[in-house]
Amino acid sequence: MKMASVLAAVVLLLVAVLAQAGPPTDGAYKSITGAMLVGRFSESWAGGGQGQIGNAVHSMSWNGTVLGTQWTVSCPVLAQVPALISDSRDASGTGMVEYMSHYSGGVFWLSRTGPWGDGSQDYTGTLDYYTHHTTFVFVNWIPISYTANAEFSGHFDGYCKCITVTANGASVGKGTQPSNYPPFLQTDCATNTGLQGEWGSVRDVILTIYECASGNDPSTWGTIKTLYR
Repeated sequence: MKMASVLAAVVLLLVAVLAQAGPPTDGAYKSITGAMLVGRFSESWAGGGQGQIGNAVHSMSWNGTVLGTQWTVSCPVLAQVPALISDSRDASGTGMVEYMSHYSGGVFWLSRTGPWGDGSQDYTGTLDYYTHHTTFVFVNWIPISYTANAEFSGHFDGYCKCITVTANGASVGKGTQPSNYPPFLQTDCATNTGLQGEWGSVRDVILTIYECASGNDPSTWGTIKTLYR
């Protein structure tokens, strides 16, 4: 009987904790103000090489020592061949080339200790839209580096809350998975550090949390942009 009473008390305590758990707090959270941590990313070449359908993105916050203490974005998968936007290379092959890349799927996680939380629980959600606008720098026809602007939106699990995120990224390296960067992911989202890929830094992060237009229905990026006009 004593054990049954203890178990009953534990169940009641868990119910009480869950009942107190609140939704994420609306607002715009920015790395420039310190509310958001910057991060690091990897993009596996699960599709067979750079820019190939099936490549998977994995991003995590970075506090200078540890990955993923505040936020993560896992497994947006490149859904189509990147679209060429512009090519300013001269006759020697020096200049810039811009691409737009659209990804599908993916999930996100936000820590309960972030400025959006009440400390009672972590938050998870699903991505509805994810894209990269990437600019490569070429010298003598060889890509030297690139920067990328990432934009994505999604909705939280269990709440009528949505997010939009913008961030800038820059390449650091490519090849075999290094330490202190998010693990490479396969197209099915399984971890596979044996893959080849690329990795880099994430900065200038702006995350906005707001009430979804209707339930947890995903918002289109076009609808979201009207909020800032």
